[in-house]
Amino acid sequence: TLVDGRTVAPEDVLGPLEAGKKLVIIGDTEATDDLADHVRGADLLVIEATFLERDATMARDYGHLTAAQAASLAAMSNVKQLVLTHISGRYADEEILAEAVQAFPNSRIAADLDVLTI
Repeated sequence: TLVDGRTVAPEDVLGPLEAGKKLVIIGDTEATDDLADHVRGADLLVIEATFLERDATMARDYGHLTAAQAASLAAMSNVKQLVLTHISGRYADEEILAEAVQAFPNSRIAADLDVLTI
């Protein structure tokens, strides 16, 4: 109730109800084995994709994922959008993205100051 006596009800100021959103951010990890349940149904998954699959041994040695592994996790977990980050400078973004979209078409590379709506 306001000072002037008017009463403000929630429906006067709120929009329609929306279902919750799920954002998952995963940093340095060398495997995705135990992540599927946590990622399942995410509206947005932000995850490292440091290496390409051709360097999977090096990725494992350094405790990182390949773009293919990240994209496969997104695909099998029914994620809506995948954003790849923490990419090695040895690769062009286009190489990483090309590998990811083979398994998960709705993939993109993170960029500084990106604004994403979930």
